Amino acid sequence: MILRVNPNRMELLRLRKRLTLAQRGHKLLQDKLEEMMRRLLGLLKDMDTQKTDFKEKTQSLLKDLLFCRITSAKNNFEDALSKIDAQVVLGVSTRRIMNVKVPEFEIKELKIEKRYDFFKTSAQLDLAVAAAPEYIKSLLRLAQLLKTLEILSFEIERTRRRVNALEYMLIPSIQETIRYITQKLNEFERGNLVRLMRVKEIVRSH
Repeated sequence: MILRVNPNRMELLRLRKRLTLAQRGHKLLQDKLEEMMRRLLGLLKDMDTQKTDFKEKTQSLLKDLLFCRITSAKNNFEDALSKIDAQVVLGVSTRRIMNVKVPEFEIKELKIEKRYDFFKTSAQLDLAVAAAPEYIKSLLRLAQLLKTLEILSFEIERTRRRVNALEYMLIPSIQETIRYITQKLNEFERGNLVRLMRVKEIVRSH
């Protein structure tokens, strides 16, 4: 698609500079896209590992809680759960991946207090409570990875749209317009040359 411009030499010079800038921008965005894709694949591998870790911790925790529920009276079990106090202080910061801000979660303080009667519950409940901090940390790491992947995926899609817009729309349009202006200028020059030759012929005939 030819851009709406006046076919003159100033416009031709301006478009050539714009084409150089667009091509340079396309190269930079393409490199950024490739690097973000590489980082994304690395994060996906981390996600698989973290999901496996979280799944194993969840299964272990549920197993202990289930055993405790089976071996304890329902009232004692529910009363014990209600007397477990947990306090988590979470810090949220950001880091950059290819100039894209992604969150970082940090547990600044984690306290779990057991105030239940140890004689009315199974020892498995103690194991479950002891495993809770690592379970919470695993959950937090999983949440951080999920949010990072979401943000990075959005940025990759946005960058890909920009790359495609430059590659398939803007750059071809500028190149086509440059060819159009060049042809027009050549036509003008040929027309001027023909007129000059006619003027010379007229002058010579007189």
